[in-house]
Amino acid sequence: MIKIHSIKALVTETEGGKFGFEYSFSSGLNILSGDNSSGKSTVLSCIYYCLGMEQLASYGNSDGLKECLKTSFKYNNQNFNVFESSAQLEISNQDGEMAIITRVIKSHYEEDPNLINVQINDGSPEEKFIHAAGDTDHSNGFYKWLSDFSKIPIPLFVDDDGTTQKILYLQQIFASSFVEQTKGWSDFFAQIPVFNTKKAKQKIVEYTLGLSGLIEEFELDKLKQREKEYKNVWTNTVETFQTITSYYNLITANLTETFTAELSPAKIAKLDLQTRDTKGNYSTLEQIISELNEKSRILTIKNTLEISKVTSDEILSKQEETSKKLALLNKELQKVNEQQVNEEIKIKNYLSTVDHLSREIEALEGINKLNQLQSFHVGAVENCPVCNSSLLTNPNIELKNIDRVDGSKSISFYKSERSLYESYLKSSQNLSERFDKIVNYYQEKIGELKNTLSILDKELLDDSRIPSRISIDEEMRIKFELEKMTKIRHQFKRFKTDLMQISEKLAQIRARKEVLKRHFELDQKKIYDFKNQFIDYLDKFGYSKEILSRIYISQEESNKLFPVVSVGTITPQPIRLLSSASDFIRAQWAFYMTLLVKAELHLGILILDEPGQHAIASADLKQLLKETSKNKNRQILVAISKEDKVTISENGQIKKVEVDLLNILEETKLVKDQDYKINIIDSHNRKDKCIQPMQH
Repeated sequence: MIKIHSIKALVTETEGGKFGFEYSFSSGLNILSGDNSSGKSTVLSCIYYCLGMEQLASYGNSDGLKECLKTSFKYNNQNFNVFESSAQLEISNQDGEMAIITRVIKSHYEEDPNLINVQINDGSPEEKFIHAAGDTDHSNGFYKWLSDFSKIPIPLFVDDDGTTQKILYLQQIFASSFVEQTKGWSDFFAQIPVFNTKKAKQKIVEYTLGLSGLIEEFELDKLKQREKEYKNVWTNTVETFQTITSYYNLITANLTETFTAELSPAKIAKLDLQTRDTKGNYSTLEQIISELNEKSRILTIKNTLEISKVTSDEILSKQEETSKKLALLNKELQKVNEQQVNEEIKIKNYLSTVDHLSREIEALEGINKLNQLQSFHVGAVENCPVCNSSLLTNPNIELKNIDRVDGSKSISFYKSERSLYESYLKSSQNLSERFDKIVNYYQEKIGELKNTLSILDKELLDDSRIPSRISIDEEMRIKFELEKMTKIRHQFKRFKTDLMQISEKLAQIRARKEVLKRHFELDQKKIYDFKNQFIDYLDKFGYSKEILSRIYISQEESNKLFPVVSVGTITPQPIRLLSSASDFIRAQWAFYMTLLVKAELHLGILILDEPGQHAIASADLKQLLKETSKNKNRQILVAISKEDKVTISENGQIKKVEVDLLNILEETKLVKDQDYKINIIDSHNRKDKCIQPMQH
């Protein structure tokens, strides 16, 4: 927090005369008053300017300063030209440090107004820069210094790779402290500079109230992104591995279906590969390897003994067994081919349906863009999106109207349908690819069995004195199969290790999201307190009673953390849309005051320029002064015209009333220099502007 002690403007006219102004302020309520056009906004603009916050009081590239500080001014009906000028602001922080900030406004000595002199306590002045790269990061950047001095840290999001991202800038944070006269009362934070910050207004409230969502929203987005990436890696890993194993007719039962974000490493470790033999029995990979090892051992022993020849009966028996296996595999292959054909038919139907829905969406979107619809052929859309009834009984029917057709709901329905069919299409395409692998597997096995039958035929004709062809071929085939299964087992172990690592990462993300969820619940308590204080101020400031009970702080993205009004079944509306001009001004008083008193991070000052100029009754302005005077540990600067006429509505009648500040203060019963400090821009009964001769 900071406290403003004084603001001074120094103006030298071309003949060397010294002019300007100087006003001091205290804690609590400060009133700056004077006649209309006396220069109240000029004084406040110098405070903005010295703090590098001119964007909050100006438009475009303007510095927000009046011409009396830059080009010319009038005093006692005489015009003076400005030769050079500067502004000087004295502030302190909560540690008791004093700082004098001096910034050039106009100079004939090539002094850069974007270089600001800062003197801490009795130290030497230091030059700081603004409006250039590094002004929030570099040790000589003015906003970096102001952030450190005011104990208002610039919020950053630090990613895992160490890169930082600014969430808000000081010029945006300070928008909760400054409300300028011309455009400042048109909306909440009306003058906030954007700086490509998404949802900047929402973030200001989050920052000021100390809500965890300010930074954790970035983290949550990152967590969701990483979660999605890890799940994609899981899916790709599973699909890649299943592509390999499906070639050998190996599967992990229901792997894709049983996987959820909660699948634990322990459950993954228990996963096993298995296959179904021609008799319909299932064997695990370990059982297959064990059986192949045993067969290989027996065949090796058999083929290393003296010539052993199988008998013709054994060969014939082997032929019969192999033929049965071949017939079963051909039958299985036929079933797979039939299933694949059915799946390909489904794919064609899904493609056709997606294309059909896309054309209907295109037609409806085209219709929805027409401002006036003269003729609409029913045949453009074949089915009713609600009841799905055909609209093609008479395709030449024309609907005549001159109103715009709102097809948004129909378009949403068709897009939902298309999305559903696209998901069906993807699943069928994946299944079709799996069928390709299974077909290859069966074709390879059928080829092996046909080769075995050919060897058996030759075996019947061979000389019984030579080793058995079938025994040698069988031994080689078994060893080759054993080598393949062993490699797959190694790949499967690595595959499970990869999945366990992904599972652990996902578990960490879930745990962190749970922590963020608990923080969100704490945020709700702060928002609830904020809402209650806001409503209390609205009531005190005379806001319309019939709307008051329907106001709450929105949690929806479009108006998140800003007041909205419930309007029955219709979407709640921003308070600005349902308030009268004067009521919305009261709502802004209440909003900025609530931020000031409920803030965890706030500049500690609130400047309100002409808060009563918009048809505000003096009774409500009086209440504003009474409420602001209660905040002794904060600093409120209110600029109010000493005398003014405002138009108000009273009992259905529009009338002009006089607003006399001194009378209002008297009616409040507030004590000058105890409950408030007042600076009046009026010297020697003249209505000159704030620029006055300065003592040398």
